Amino acid sequence: MKLYIVLVISGLAFASQALRAEEAAEPKPTATPEREVITKSFRAEDSKFSFTIDSSAAPDLTEWAETELAPVVREWYPRIVKLLPSEGYQAPTNITIRFRTDLGRTPASASGSRINCNADWFRRNLKGEARGSVVHEMVHVVQQYGRARRNSPNAARTPGWLVEGIADYIRWFLYEPESKGAEITARNLARAKHDASYRITGNFLNWVTQTYDNTIVARLNTAAREGKYAEDLWKDYTGKPLTELGEEWKRGHETRLAAATLNSLNEDEKKAGWKLLFNGKNLDGWRNFKTNTVRPGWQVKDGTLVCADPKNAGDLCTEEKFDWFEFELEYNITPAGNSGIMFHVTDEGRAAWATGPEVQLEDNAAAKDPQRCGWLYGLYQPPDDPKTGKPLDATKPAGEWNKVRLVITPEKCEHYVNGVKYFEYVLGSEDFNARVARSKFGRMPLFAKSTSGYVVLQGDHGQISFRNIRIRPIQAKA
Repeated sequence: MKLYIVLVISGLAFASQALRAEEAAEPKPTATPEREVITKSFRAEDSKFSFTIDSSAAPDLTEWAETELAPVVREWYPRIVKLLPSEGYQAPTNITIRFRTDLGRTPASASGSRINCNADWFRRNLKGEARGSVVHEMVHVVQQYGRARRNSPNAARTPGWLVEGIADYIRWFLYEPESKGAEITARNLARAKHDASYRITGNFLNWVTQTYDNTIVARLNTAAREGKYAEDLWKDYTGKPLTELGEEWKRGHETRLAAATLNSLNEDEKKAGWKLLFNGKNLDGWRNFKTNTVRPGWQVKDGTLVCADPKNAGDLCTEEKFDWFEFELEYNITPAGNSGIMFHVTDEGRAAWATGPEVQLEDNAAAKDPQRCGWLYGLYQPPDDPKTGKPLDATKPAGEWNKVRLVITPEKCEHYVNGVKYFEYVLGSEDFNARVARSKFGRMPLFAKSTSGYVVLQGDHGQISFRNIRIRPIQAKA
């Protein structure tokens, strides 16, 4: 059977799921003294579908519609029909595409078997999203989910986010996957919810298709067209509830995006003076305390610096010394784990902690040491939290990533855990020296005496992983 394609050119905008039946009866445009009706016919083999593209309102788009849009319509409408079948259903066979000038800011819309195109928007997007927007609207023409409710008031309404998500799944992942127009990026990650609609939901559907059920779009389409959509179908098809699928999908993107920016600096950070201490690939720039080597207990795994075997790790030192600085890292500790960050460490002491103050790292929930994460060991701790009556604790549980930030300057030192400020102090101040004298460090004559030294990661108290270790030198005030 031959396919007839008639290009007329006149209207399009992104459709909602509501299809207006009254527009289906709209008469065909007729010539007026001001406007000429432009019509061209196209045929394709082995198809029962015919198309009319009306460019009467935008004659300048006639050539583009004939050479660029018509081939897409000819190929993709029959494909969409095959992608979205259901028993006893016949998709519209006569499709009209019109360019219009009265659609405001709406790029395109669909109603019944008619697609309206915003002429001004299309002119601006001929080399971009124009053709894909028509593919999106052709999906709506094929869907026809409103029929079930017109035939039965008890039919279930398909949520709009799914209607639009199916259209954008077909558009972005089947028609133009190379454009990557529905990618989840750092910019839109916060909005990444399974029911966010359009391209974000399209991304979710693509993930479910690839991960759990490669027929789920067709199955959801059938249920929607028959007025039988229900959220329980997701568990029937995949074995998991919809909300759980959405959370798993988003976690995957969070992990992927974190890995993409792991152990790296952007241009602004570089200009601000930040320097990576760990490149995510090897142990360049590190050594064990008072050696020129690194013991095998320290390993690099999946872009993280891991104390994998505390019995054969020891304290790990930077090769470079630092005086005043801002320092950040993220850590992930095992249950009941204990570690630490030391600074201003020198080679004069018999152990790293004999010269350098230690910022405690531990699993606050299960570790035996009463000194908690973020505290300056044996010297300073945060004030009590009014909600708990216990010292402030901003840590996340063992197994999750936590962020520590230190600001070490002659004027003031500050400790932060996950963005929460714990306390501040001044090295060498009367208060600081008094606290040292009352602690076990009072018996260590070299403790906290140097104003420069190595940064050290403690490696003999438990398994722990580090990433995004970086430092920004600070010039002391004159």
